[in-house]
Amino acid sequence: MTGLPVPEKALRRAIFAGIALLFATAFVITPGTIFPFVVGKALWSRSLVEIVFALWAVLALARSQYRPPRSWLLVLLAAGLAIALLAAWFGVSVERSLWSSYERMQGVVDAAHWFVLALVLASMLRGGAEWRSLLGLSAAAGAAMAGLVVARHYELDVPFFGQVPERHLPRMSGPLGNPTYLSVYMLFNLPLAAGFALRAWLPAARTVAVQAPPPPRPRGRGRQPRKAPAPPVPRPVPCWPGGLAWTVAAALLLWGLALAGSVGGFAGLFAAIAFVALGYAVLARGRGRWAACAAIAVLGLSAVGIALRFVDADRTAALGVGHPVADYVASVHLQRPSVQSRLTAWEAGLEGFAARPVLGWGPENFGTVFGRFASGYGAVTEPHDLAHSKLVEVAATTGGLGLAAWLALWGSAFVVVWRAARAMEARERVLAVFVGGALFGALVQSLFLFDTAVGSLQSMVLLGFVVSLEAAAVPERRRPRMPAGIARAGAALLRRGTARIAAGVVAVALAAIGLAVNHAIYRAAGVDHLPRGDWSWRNMAGGIDGFRPLANTWRWWLFNELALHGPRILAEDGARARGLLAWAGREGGEAAHMEPTNWQIVHGLARMYRAVAETGPEYGAKARHHAERGRALAPNRAVFPSVLEPPDGLGVRELQDGRHELRWRWSEGTGYIVVSQARDGGPWRHILHAYDPARTSFVPPGPKSPGVWRYRIKACRYPGACSTAALWPAIVRPAGGVVRGSTP
Repeated sequence: MTGLPVPEKALRRAIFAGIALLFATAFVITPGTIFPFVVGKALWSRSLVEIVFALWAVLALARSQYRPPRSWLLVLLAAGLAIALLAAWFGVSVERSLWSSYERMQGVVDAAHWFVLALVLASMLRGGAEWRSLLGLSAAAGAAMAGLVVARHYELDVPFFGQVPERHLPRMSGPLGNPTYLSVYMLFNLPLAAGFALRAWLPAARTVAVQAPPPPRPRGRGRQPRKAPAPPVPRPVPCWPGGLAWTVAAALLLWGLALAGSVGGFAGLFAAIAFVALGYAVLARGRGRWAACAAIAVLGLSAVGIALRFVDADRTAALGVGHPVADYVASVHLQRPSVQSRLTAWEAGLEGFAARPVLGWGPENFGTVFGRFASGYGAVTEPHDLAHSKLVEVAATTGGLGLAAWLALWGSAFVVVWRAARAMEARERVLAVFVGGALFGALVQSLFLFDTAVGSLQSMVLLGFVVSLEAAAVPERRRPRMPAGIARAGAALLRRGTARIAAGVVAVALAAIGLAVNHAIYRAAGVDHLPRGDWSWRNMAGGIDGFRPLANTWRWWLFNELALHGPRILAEDGARARGLLAWAGREGGEAAHMEPTNWQIVHGLARMYRAVAETGPEYGAKARHHAERGRALAPNRAVFPSVLEPPDGLGVRELQDGRHELRWRWSEGTGYIVVSQARDGGPWRHILHAYDPARTSFVPPGPKSPGVWRYRIKACRYPGACSTAALWPAIVRPAGGVVRGSTP
């Protein structure tokens, strides 16, 4: 097929440049927008994908060698995207499914961009050298991020990022804004750097410049022709500079992962090591196999110990490792609030899946599921708009069809990695096994987290690499084929120059539309739309009208702000306040039209009208109306939570063995209680989290040593939403004396 005249070399370079720039996504921050760590990264990556797609489409239409390969993984990615679109159409909110929110920037539109990226990568990068360059660039960018985080941890001056706030200290976030996001980024790149290091240290057959010595001169008088020197001799030589550089990079990435302090990240690292060890236990020979088997044994014993500690209900105190991040990770247990909130979200997600088992509730609509089905601690904990588990999220929002496509994609990817690794030479096998480890580790971590722009980018890059391995793993006859009739029609159409030109124009137009949409989102997300001191409604109206599909973020903000300031404005300037409330009511109607099952919007309206009803009684009926709607959408959740008071009825009872039983009564609206212990005026540490209101007593596991022991208790809904602490009478244990209680 004769190709159209296009500047092939220039297009290739532009496409590769755009792909390379994608690895700067993790470093992008937009301080001028709300959620500056999220919005900028999503818009940066989407814009680059759109530009790369347009350039690739022109090149692929002109040159057949740049068209997508026959790949089951690409078919499964396309199937998952199609099912997500279908689930969005039959879900509870099409707009939410397509566009998500400013805080998340996910949705079907975002998923379509990542599918396009995987398509471009699989079409453009076919050789091993090209993929090694791309994966090396990813690992190098990750190491640079780790170096930046380490420098910030030690309060060194970092250009451009020196003023970026760290809001989760002592855990580090860097330019990603959340320690868990940093952990995901480190986890993807750490196995890559380790794989490159191992590959460099392994000896490779290389041609060296040393030649064989010349043959000895003949002893006779006659001259004999001199033999030609022997050709250069291939010798196995490791690459010392590369091995050292990649080892340092891997160490930096491990350091960054440790500073992030994400328990899910360490679980993912554990899984990645297990995947690599298992692979080499089967594929390696000699010492390599024995080392892999030993690693598996150590991992197994460690897993048993971690599991035993994790399920120890009352062992909630930190182990005292000596470093704040290490203590945070080491103190993980089943009763930690973050664990309990995830468990209740997963339970609600499974109930939502059972209610809609085919297509689910629609992508990004997990908030609806959580409101409708969450009970117990889920009725008071911080609302979950995502399941904090990719498995539960997919099941609840896209149903059985989406879950089947997701499981088939990941299962097929690991089968391809395994088969390709078996067929490879030992040194070339390294990268395939470590990429499989990175994917498996990230998959395990995703069981406790959700997608972000950075995580999705890394997933698609590694899945694109696995697509390139299908040629070695799947025989030609077993690869997917397009139906004969469609294939013939497509080939006939592509033979027409005008049809290819028209398709190229459409691709460029789609990219241009995407860039315009990204610009509109960026403008609408600007912090200049936040309300000012004089409460000029035009500011927030600009955010709402700037990009209507994402306007509910601003509307929810509007309702909460009016709940806080509405009574004051109504008392000072009734006409102006009534105008604001009328506008908020219209926006509430628009919000309900876009997301009819969004209980948080309805709760915000109910609280807004109840607050202003104290000054303007005419708004009481609207408050009651929205409160009833809120109870229907989230039946177990209070629309108007009461002020959280500390537990009362505190008492201490001495037991026969010398220990003391602490007693209390739960206050209304409590999600869980925290009991803390301190000795001789030292630091407080948690010794109990309890979520069952029927539990009203606790016997501390001591104290056995002398000193003044104090205990306190506070009620919480979720971390950061707790009451003041109430103190029990101090327990004094004199050396060799009798235990007695005293007032605090």
